[in-house]
Amino acid sequence: MDKVLAIIVTYNGMQWIDRCLGSVRSAGINAFVVDNGSTDGTAQHIQSHFPEVKLTVSKENLGFGAANNLGFRAVLDGGYDYAYLLNQDAWLEKDTLSILLSAAAPEYGILSPVQTDAEGRLDRQFAKKCGRALKRAPADSHGIKKVSFVMAAHWLVSRKAIEEVGGFSPVFSQYGEDDNWIHRAHYFGFKAGIVPGARAVHDRAGRRPSKEARMNLKCVSTVVRLSNP
Repeated sequence: MDKVLAIIVTYNGMQWIDRCLGSVRSAGINAFVVDNGSTDGTAQHIQSHFPEVKLTVSKENLGFGAANNLGFRAVLDGGYDYAYLLNQDAWLEKDTLSILLSAAAPEYGILSPVQTDAEGRLDRQFAKKCGRALKRAPADSHGIKKVSFVMAAHWLVSRKAIEEVGGFSPVFSQYGEDDNWIHRAHYFGFKAGIVPGARAVHDRAGRRPSKEARMNLKCVSTVVRLSNP
């Protein structure tokens, strides 16, 4: 199997961390966790129950992008072939990783499994952003359905893409990071795709963004469009 490092950014993630890191352990790959100043004991729980995990504890919340950049650096320094970006509220299914790696092709900088909720239904945002492509787009010779965007709860990212595209932009501290990174990946000639045979969970069905978060997203979306190379 190719050498893969799972990168997980945690912030008060006790509700999901056993499922998340347990799935990584079952997949037989290493994990690099950046804890963004959790106050619920997440970091201490990881140290006690997942001693094999490389854990970096920040005293402040670095944000999603900056924390993942630490993981990207670990991928490059550690000689890994791929990064697997995994949300703290997400987990792999038994064959997720092996199916993705079997389909991987050099032109794809990002591959995602089909992202479901904990009940097995399509994740609401995944259905909104990728549902049409999943239903209508033909699969290529690798069995991959090309998409313009897929959310970063589950991203298999190639080393070559990290080397050429770089890390997440510091312009985006929360939201918009994944949009901007995919735009830049496209600029450098990399594709993003979904492997229909692979499935994985993003457990957020019961949560709705606040009014403040929705307004912030509207503002960030303008910066995302202006930043598209």
